[in-house]
Amino acid sequence: MNPLLITGFGTSINVDKRKLIITNKLKGTRLEFFPHKISHDGIIIDGHTGNITFEAMRWLSKHNINLTLLNWNGQLLANVMSEQPKSGKLRIKQYQKYLDDADRFEIALKIVQAKVEQSLNLLEELSKYYESVDFVKIRKSVEKEDLFLLGIMKNSEKQAISKSIKQLMTYEGRIAGIYHDNLTAIFNQLYSEFNFTGRKNKINSRNYNASDEINALLNYGYAILESEIRKAINRIGLDYSIGFLHEINQSRTPLVYDIQELFRWLIDVSVIQLLEEKKIKKSDFIITENYHTRLGEDVAKLLIEKINSNFNAKYNYKNGKNYSYQVILQDNLQQLTNFIVDKKKEFDFIIPKIKLNRNDNLELREKILNMTSEERKELGINKSTLWYIQKNLSDGKTPKIYEKILLKIQ
Repeated sequence: MNPLLITGFGTSINVDKRKLIITNKLKGTRLEFFPHKISHDGIIIDGHTGNITFEAMRWLSKHNINLTLLNWNGQLLANVMSEQPKSGKLRIKQYQKYLDDADRFEIALKIVQAKVEQSLNLLEELSKYYESVDFVKIRKSVEKEDLFLLGIMKNSEKQAISKSIKQLMTYEGRIAGIYHDNLTAIFNQLYSEFNFTGRKNKINSRNYNASDEINALLNYGYAILESEIRKAINRIGLDYSIGFLHEINQSRTPLVYDIQELFRWLIDVSVIQLLEEKKIKKSDFIITENYHTRLGEDVAKLLIEKINSNFNAKYNYKNGKNYSYQVILQDNLQQLTNFIVDKKKEFDFIIPKIKLNRNDNLELREKILNMTSEERKELGINKSTLWYIQKNLSDGKTPKIYEKILLKIQ
């Protein structure tokens, strides 16, 4: 994953002498890309005036570069992708799996279980750095909800699939409540001035129109994730409109929403990492005349950098080899497809757990924050260095703690 963000008024995208040219006369910027020598795999257009030529769209398609259009609120407006593989048999098999109650429930259950597993893993990782995240308490709460899940699984063959799916969504919603309560505490610890209270607002329960800066960041990140999911599904050739957990609705893409659930946490951790750096402020966001909040260009670029970094991070996946989450996403979709076409009788969504590589765990933080001047002198740590680290820790920031200091303290 390596998208290029294009934003601002007056952007022009065209082809000249085989090169893709992106210019903005107001900003005085110009980018040139030679054929087959572009490192970006997608272009995100976050603007409302400008132009793109037919030849430029053809150039992007030939290079398999996804074109993503976002609207004013950072919501995904459209995707322009390469032609989807045409496989009538695959589509028929997908519809059959949807209509088979047992198969549909199995796929929906695995989506929910994988989402819960990844959400809990992230909370466990965060609990090492945030006192507000009590993972022992979280685990006890989840164990109670797991009893409800066992009841759903036992009764799935005795009741209508619609009821089983609804109960699965209830279970997922309860776990999501625990998850988001903990994230809310972290968001407010990092940026209390953003006044984040949760994802829903009084006007729109889907929260497309962000009422605060945190929701604006999350909305933008989820739109980028949705674009990546669409691109991955497009490569396989499945039908977006037939999902297994989310119900079929006109103008909706349930399968995209299903697969998004497996990777939403990647956006959440990207937002947390951006907030931890303390590089953004309220003035970096734009407030509309309806008092909705959207990202300014600089914040959008910083967020995309974090998402890009996390999506491209490599983890041990299969046969002892390391792969990026982008590759893992595509492979999980392929495993689902193999199950759909009956190449495999069983399947699981396998997603390696993220590891937060930080050197400021809770135990270390406590040692540093409570270190006396006598202990500092004994360890040979400079007074100003310790003051700087303590101040950043107290302010909720993530300071860089040099290896030689770590060795002394530990």
